[in-house]
Amino acid sequence: MNNKEGVSKAVRQEILNVASELGYTTNYVASALKRRQVNLAVVLPEAEDGGKYYFRYVWKGCRAAESEVSGYNLNVMDFTFPVSDSKGSEEQVSILKKLYDEWGDRLDGLLTMPNINSPQMQCLLSQFSGRGVSVALIDNDFKDCGRLCCIAPNDTYTGRLAAELMNLVLQGKKGTILIAEGDERSLSHKLNSEGFRTYFQEKNLDISVISVPNLNNTEANRVQMLKYLRENTDVIGTYSTRARNTIPMCEALIQFERFNDIFAVGSDLFPESAQMLYDGVLKAIVYKNPYQKGYLGFKTLFEYLIKGEKPKNEAISVQISIILQNNIQFFKEFI
Repeated sequence: MNNKEGVSKAVRQEILNVASELGYTTNYVASALKRRQVNLAVVLPEAEDGGKYYFRYVWKGCRAAESEVSGYNLNVMDFTFPVSDSKGSEEQVSILKKLYDEWGDRLDGLLTMPNINSPQMQCLLSQFSGRGVSVALIDNDFKDCGRLCCIAPNDTYTGRLAAELMNLVLQGKKGTILIAEGDERSLSHKLNSEGFRTYFQEKNLDISVISVPNLNNTEANRVQMLKYLRENTDVIGTYSTRARNTIPMCEALIQFERFNDIFAVGSDLFPESAQMLYDGVLKAIVYKNPYQKGYLGFKTLFEYLIKGEKPKNEAISVQISIILQNNIQFFKEFI
């Protein structure tokens, strides 16, 4: 019944057939209570401050999944680190090292979102996997670290989706689109930007795409975007590849006093981005479903650790949506 070795296929099937006839199903709560405590660590960026635009919803998804399995012998340990691109990366590494040293063979599962794609992070994750820890990743993947799975959209096609929308709207126009870039060390952000840029290279050479480099804070990003808007008089569109740069982009457009005739597309849904959509500053939002990422990440680890059910795929996708004023009502529960 628990898929243990030592039973022939014929005998196994006969037992399963009888169990089915009797209406028997495994009581996983009872089974889990008989076993030792399962220890699961969740290491994600903070839900407040810089994380309130995106990671708050990843945490909400984790909490929802955790509440569904509250009857199991599961010890969940939460760790957070700042969203700040430099400090956050250092703290995440520090947390993972300490977790590895202090929990040793007692840790069963790890759910994390690598802040940067680096050899150091790959090495750390490989150490956990090598020790027998089941590792589930969100957004940034390391395929060779021995991880169980990664929950993420196809970032290249996320960028291409935003580009396709803008190309349909701006068809026939010539000009420039500014991309508010994400962290250059994040593979997720990089693939998103590349997908957006290559779409226009393939489909519409009348439109040029200029990258606005990401800086250390929201105010610096606002000033940077405003500078690029003033320097490029033919701007007809702007796109933010990540949630945290969406509002600085919008504020720069408001200050530039041209948001009515510039097609601006933001990333992800939160109260401030929703308001910018209502006000007409944003014309559309690319919603990357952070809630579902958190939920699936936690639930997939639980299913594997408690029930022994492997994910069907190593790469687990979530649905990406385009949100406009007329369909935002269907997403209100995620704001």
